[in-house]
Amino acid sequence: MNLSMPLAFFAGSICIAGVMMLARQRVLQVLLFVAYFSLLGALLVHEYSYLDVVEAEYLKADPLAVLFLGVLAIIGALAAYYGMAYARHRGDSARQVATHNAALVLFLTMVVGVYISRHIGLVWAFLEASTLTSAILIYYNRNKHSVEATWKYVFVCSIGIAIAFAGILFLSIASEAREVHDLSFEAIRMTAPSMNVGWLKFAFLFMVAGYSVKMGVAPLFNVDIDAKDGAPSHVSALLSSVLMIAGFVAIFRIYMALAGTSILPWMNAVMIIVGLMSVFFAAIYISKIKNVKRIFAYSSLEHAGIVLIAVGSGAWFAAVLHIVLHAFAKSSLFFQYAHFYRLYQTKSVNSVGDYIKLHPAGAGVLILGLLAITAVPPMGTFITELFMFKALFSGPHAWVAIPVFLLLTVILWGLAKNVLNILYRPAPSIVHAPAPFSTMETVPQYALLLAVVYMGFFAPPAFVQFVRSAVTIHP
Repeated sequence: MNLSMPLAFFAGSICIAGVMMLARQRVLQVLLFVAYFSLLGALLVHEYSYLDVVEAEYLKADPLAVLFLGVLAIIGALAAYYGMAYARHRGDSARQVATHNAALVLFLTMVVGVYISRHIGLVWAFLEASTLTSAILIYYNRNKHSVEATWKYVFVCSIGIAIAFAGILFLSIASEAREVHDLSFEAIRMTAPSMNVGWLKFAFLFMVAGYSVKMGVAPLFNVDIDAKDGAPSHVSALLSSVLMIAGFVAIFRIYMALAGTSILPWMNAVMIIVGLMSVFFAAIYISKIKNVKRIFAYSSLEHAGIVLIAVGSGAWFAAVLHIVLHAFAKSSLFFQYAHFYRLYQTKSVNSVGDYIKLHPAGAGVLILGLLAITAVPPMGTFITELFMFKALFSGPHAWVAIPVFLLLTVILWGLAKNVLNILYRPAPSIVHAPAPFSTMETVPQYALLLAVVYMGFFAPPAFVQFVRSAVTIHP
């Protein structure tokens, strides 16, 4: 039985990124991407074949990791495709493209490390590495806006990671008091019930606050919004999907490890409060701002908050499925935003219109995307939010359902108003002639949105059971 596949993946990915840095031919860059995603696909198949098997001492792919690896493989490949198209339309230099592509490979590889790590310290290390690699991606446009977004992102992420590290230190203090020296998630789950409750609360609170910068929730969400606004649209898609999932994994794994202790009700309250704050801030900003890209970014803040509320209410299945559906829906919208900007050369809702006439295929993506991010049937997000509300009403936090429902109504109004203005308002006289839109550039976006419908309403029983196994606490 070959258990060296994860290490081979990391070594191969670093080699591919290194060659990408030196390569200048577009064809070679494409071939290197094919090699990387083939390697990623091989890792996915391997990890699915060896579920819950410890590899290289600190790595283990459980159903949660495999599910998210599949999401990363799909969205990562599409981001690479759209990134190449973005560079081609802009006429970027071969050196700039090579640096971006190498950073993209390294970023995805660091996120893979977060997904399959079984040790709390290794998760922290991979998340820190994702900060450095994503900073290169955010900086791609090399203008004043992207520079500001990059240094803010690096600075605040470093603070967040430091806060999370303090949480790990608090947990290690609790472990040392019980003479436990193993900080793998399995060991923490077995020994946490005998640890000091105060230290456990401090540890969890600090880790949630620190990793909030990666998941894009309160309190450290602002820098995430700026990063998505300053980065190219395909990078924004990655930040709203695979990186958000990485932040969720870091929080959810420690939550699951401590779920067998007496602080579970307290942790649930923390998750619900953080989630409610996130939805509140999203509602405030979405109802006011007119920057299309920031509107999509604040919508991600809303959905990240919904995921945490679902976790806190006990709807773990709904939380995991919702973050997957959101990843597909939001990625499709950010990919479509590249077309929007090529057409209008502006981010302002007030300066655009008639999108349904100027780009009918893209308008369809916006319409379906709006239904997905506002949880309107037949989108699967409707089902997951319904499960969340059901769990809230049947639990001790039923009162939370009312403000959440009101805030979601405000968000629905804000999103619908802006998207409908883009689609149907008479176009201004200043409309830039776009480069011809390739059919292939919109087909993947429709495929992602159809997946949101399929996984919500028509998912096969085997898939549903696999997701349920991803949120089951194993002995």
